[in-house]
Amino acid sequence: MKKKITYGMLFVVLFSLAIGGTASAQYEGSNWNTAYQVVNMGSAPADIVVKYYDSAGTEITAAEKTFTDVPVNGSVLVVQYSDDPNLPDGTYSAIISADQPVAAISNIQLVPDGASEYTPGPPFSTYSGQGAGATTLTLPSVMHNWYGYYTEIIIMNTASSQATDVDITYVPGTMDVGNGPEATGASGVTEVDLTIPGYASLVKSQENKTELGAPDGTFAGKFFGAANITSDQPIIAIVNQHNVGDVKLMTYNGFTEAGATEVLVPTHMRGFYNYYTTLLVSNPSDTVDAQVTITYTPDENYSNVPEDGSSVGTVVANHTISPQTTLLRYDGPGASDGQSDLDDHDETGHAYTRFFGSAKVTSDNPVLVQVNIEAASTSAGQAGSFNGIAVADASTDLVAPVILADFYGYYTSLVVQNATGTEGTCNITYTSDDTYSAVKNHSETYTHTLPASASFMIYEGRANDQEIGDINSDVTWRADGNKEFIGSAVISCDVDVVAFVNEETNKNNRDSMYTMNTFKK
Repeated sequence: MKKKITYGMLFVVLFSLAIGGTASAQYEGSNWNTAYQVVNMGSAPADIVVKYYDSAGTEITAAEKTFTDVPVNGSVLVVQYSDDPNLPDGTYSAIISADQPVAAISNIQLVPDGASEYTPGPPFSTYSGQGAGATTLTLPSVMHNWYGYYTEIIIMNTASSQATDVDITYVPGTMDVGNGPEATGASGVTEVDLTIPGYASLVKSQENKTELGAPDGTFAGKFFGAANITSDQPIIAIVNQHNVGDVKLMTYNGFTEAGATEVLVPTHMRGFYNYYTTLLVSNPSDTVDAQVTITYTPDENYSNVPEDGSSVGTVVANHTISPQTTLLRYDGPGASDGQSDLDDHDETGHAYTRFFGSAKVTSDNPVLVQVNIEAASTSAGQAGSFNGIAVADASTDLVAPVILADFYGYYTSLVVQNATGTEGTCNITYTSDDTYSAVKNHSETYTHTLPASASFMIYEGRANDQEIGDINSDVTWRADGNKEFIGSAVISCDVDVVAFVNEETNKNNRDSMYTMNTFKK
């Protein structure tokens, strides 16, 4: 039987989340498994309890887990394949509680049938623990047959009482392909009166939902748009985005809030070692347009235009987003002027052939921002997703639950974005775990300058034998020739910041990327 493990998280004050497996037929010969990491963000050692619930809302008491005295900034890693022998094959939710503030992320991954040990394989994806549920959710990116992509929505009831009135409304977007705006799907498609037992999860796939396809035109049979979910009990959701041909998987958290007028995007890329991003800006309003400005700020070290190899500086683009629709800005291979703000963006015809930097979205009405990161399938074939972060949620102190360096071929890139117009200084303190790292239970702090309204990246990989990361460039983390590091990081700055973590391996040309936002400490 395929193991599809779904779980949610409750951290001290009703933080929770949910996930579900993908269609097993697409990945014959492997089982879906999840692994999650919980980090103690408090001021004292934490006691942490994990409870699992099946799709009927019944607690699997034999599988309950307890972790005691988890140190400050320390973390615990739970791999269902090897660490949960009392959890039968199936799909689950979970609630994590603790006596200190904690944060958690979950990895979705495959394990081959009959594997004698835990050997995860791609495609990979990650999503974050969420706060208390809401009775209204917005999902900016939902797809059916969208040029090889489809989505799967997993909804978790965060209340103990059954939800009996859960409704999903699908809203297509519009796109101009040269003949004026066309609808990117069918209108009026709904799923109503769905029920979800307390603490349980419900999986709704759009793969075979053919009624979503546009009836005619350029996008006949295709759907790209948003989904709005209402419920009589508080809920949360995550969305899995699949590319059938390239075997890519990207997961993002559904939005429980109404949006913000200033949203930060720590990472935006175009032609960056074959990596690129798709930026999605959704207007959740039922009635009013959103007048949106997107400001792209390059990292001058990595961005250039073809004429002289230099950077042309900040790019500013203005857009109008109709009610209940999503704006798509695509900077992948073959992106046209109409799809990209970085292609022929000014009167001189300048275009960024390579861009690495950050973006800021401002709007006269609240919007939601979600980002997909991909690499061309002819290169690494990587894919990941994360949510834009409201300026109001920026902080001087953040926690990254997972940082890796030389960890069995895996590494992370940490990107910190300045939420202000003032140059700042950031101290990053890394703490290794007590089990797998070459140097265990150890902390070191490194200082970085953060330009105004811009970002910096800490890369812990070893492409071209580089040793440029905080951890990789410091022999303090090496013991007896070993260099493995797995742990967490605390980011403390003298200006408000947001941050993002990309985790991957260069071992193969399939999607081995995990992407995640950091947490406010």
